[in-house]
Amino acid sequence: MEQSNVKSFPGRNVFSTFGRFARSKAHSSEALKTMFFSIFILLINMLTGVLTARFLGPTGRGEQTAMVNWSQFLAFCMTFGIPSALVYNAKRRSEQTGGLYATALLMGVGFGGIAMAVGILVLPMWLDSFEHDVVLFSQWSMILCPLIVISQINNAILQVRDEYRQYNRLRYLVPLTTLLMLVVLILTGTMNAHTSAIAYLLPAVPFYIAMTVRMLRIYGRQLKVSLDNFKRLFTYGLGSYGNDLMGQVSLYIDQILIAGLLNPSDLGLYAVAVSLAKMVSVFSNSIIVVLFPKASGLDKQEAVDITFRAFRISMAATLLASLALMLIAPYVLTLLYGAEFKAALSVFRLLLLQTAIGGGTMVLAQAFMALGKPKVVTLLQGLGLALVVPMLFLVVPHFGLIGAGYAMLASVLIRFIFILLNFKYTLKIKIPPLWVTRGDIQWLRKTMYSTLRKKSVNM
Repeated sequence: MEQSNVKSFPGRNVFSTFGRFARSKAHSSEALKTMFFSIFILLINMLTGVLTARFLGPTGRGEQTAMVNWSQFLAFCMTFGIPSALVYNAKRRSEQTGGLYATALLMGVGFGGIAMAVGILVLPMWLDSFEHDVVLFSQWSMILCPLIVISQINNAILQVRDEYRQYNRLRYLVPLTTLLMLVVLILTGTMNAHTSAIAYLLPAVPFYIAMTVRMLRIYGRQLKVSLDNFKRLFTYGLGSYGNDLMGQVSLYIDQILIAGLLNPSDLGLYAVAVSLAKMVSVFSNSIIVVLFPKASGLDKQEAVDITFRAFRISMAATLLASLALMLIAPYVLTLLYGAEFKAALSVFRLLLLQTAIGGGTMVLAQAFMALGKPKVVTLLQGLGLALVVPMLFLVVPHFGLIGAGYAMLASVLIRFIFILLNFKYTLKIKIPPLWVTRGDIQWLRKTMYSTLRKKSVNM
């Protein structure tokens, strides 16, 4: 048979290489796939943010934020570190995974019930500047708290089982359903703060329930709640709870406090700035999902080495993306959200830096989590929050949105510095380089080619 003289497409080998790498099951490949899914999810979230901003305006966007954020914020605050405890213990006692999962579910229902009760009691006092119907809706949304806590436990068990495909599928199906519901609301002329809030909250319910039912079927007779598993989860959970709590508080505290300190319009502007700034968190979040389970089975030096390598690579990508966003932000805010949201530009730039540094900080924190020292991360995060809360109360009433940006940036810088110092004084390890090295580039190339070589042999 005569061979063709037509040259192949120049990029064919590149696409083929990345395709085979993406189909592999190596941890580096899973992190890359998680990152691509995260980018897809961020694009969906950006579209939902654009639609709500365009059709609700700053005031309506602020009301919707108040109605949606509280159930998620309180539920995440009441996990008591159980998801991290489940990953840590199941990786070390794989034969007891079913019992650990059953115990974690029972604990999650109880903690979610506490979150629900707290929200119902506190919201009328904190949201006194909002209309009564907004406050009432926020109270009703509290019934989702137990289910949200359980969803975090399900995410943890998926990481334990290395089911990152299913993990990522859940992550994009919920916001995609929200986007579709928003489009329907717009087309039917029923779009308002309340209906859009329902579109954000309701889609998660069937997915969370379905995943729980699936896991219960998988583990079947292994689902035995025991006092020993409760002690294991609760002991590690309390140690990591501060880290989880501070992480979630850091994620929501600015919007929660601004809801009580400023008017709904300013909250709407801030919510848009936060939403856009979170785009750069895709790199660190994708690394963290895979890094913690992977590092949990390594010794101290290996865990530190892999953590800093992940930090350097993800931080370099994050800073490049942040620079690009800063350059196009003036056009993006006006084009996508409308001229009235251009006032959020200054605070957006500060939040962009805060998000980038905060993501890198959490990547470094995984070394302490994996080495059984979650309390260190708790203390570090707590110090940052102990400063940011009074700072927000002091500067926001006088300087408005820009003051909130400076407070959040100062807090994350403090956490970053202290977590670096703890590598030296707690783990007694010299701080490795913080910038990308030649070894990192060689490691990336070696990892990709070795993965592809194994894949080719098995084909």
